[in-house]
Amino acid sequence: MRLLLHLRATGPSDDGPGAGLARFIQLLIARGWRSDLPGGMDTVYSFSNLFPPAEVRTGDTRQLLIASPNPELIRALARQLRHERDPLRVRGMAFRIERHETFSVRVDRPDLRLVTATPVLLRVPSPEGAGLVHWTPPLGTEVFIDALNRDLVRRFNTYHGARLDEGTRVIADGTLLRATRSGRTPSSYWEFGTGRMTAPTRRILAFAIDAGFGERVRHGFGFVNPAKASMAGKNDSGSAGEPRDSDTASHRPPSS
Repeated sequence: MRLLLHLRATGPSDDGPGAGLARFIQLLIARGWRSDLPGGMDTVYSFSNLFPPAEVRTGDTRQLLIASPNPELIRALARQLRHERDPLRVRGMAFRIERHETFSVRVDRPDLRLVTATPVLLRVPSPEGAGLVHWTPPLGTEVFIDALNRDLVRRFNTYHGARLDEGTRVIADGTLLRATRSGRTPSSYWEFGTGRMTAPTRRILAFAIDAGFGERVRHGFGFVNPAKASMAGKNDSGSAGEPRDSDTASHRPPSS
């Protein structure tokens, strides 16, 4: 399930404790979620950048998406927002939350394509044969897709206490949109195809599209959207939460 926040910039703000998207969401969870309930400590979620991407001036509107495979977490955050008075402060600007809504992404249509809206961090087997390294060219696309599928199944199994085969192929193909760096760590943007799905792969994908792809998703990496149209070969964005280069500040994830 997803939570869509409609925001309005109210003016410049000094970034201090509590500033940034990741910190804002952490505080929202701390105030609105019962961590003492079963599974309450293991909050699985991902989130977008503010969109549409552009320089923000006072009075401008933006949106933010928060997603989780746990609908109860999203409902709890939605309830908390009704009482939230603190502004969201991101990169020197304060935003007022004007309204919000929840919705779910359907994954049951054939040949669903996905596009990453924030960069993906993913470790793959080292070509040197020892340990893992973060994927970056010239490592091949198939190396990335294989490691991604195994990671998605492993996280699904951990979350649901399941035992699905980690060799299950959820993502059928991928097109690298651009390779980036998040600080010193290689990261990348992709478009993915799902191909023909079975019941197990559909369950995994329904989990993954809200849990995020790859590592450090709770820090703003790996947010994924259904693609409205093929992104391959395009320089600009076309899906909700997909940042342009000017929005990513040297391809960083949302401020944390």
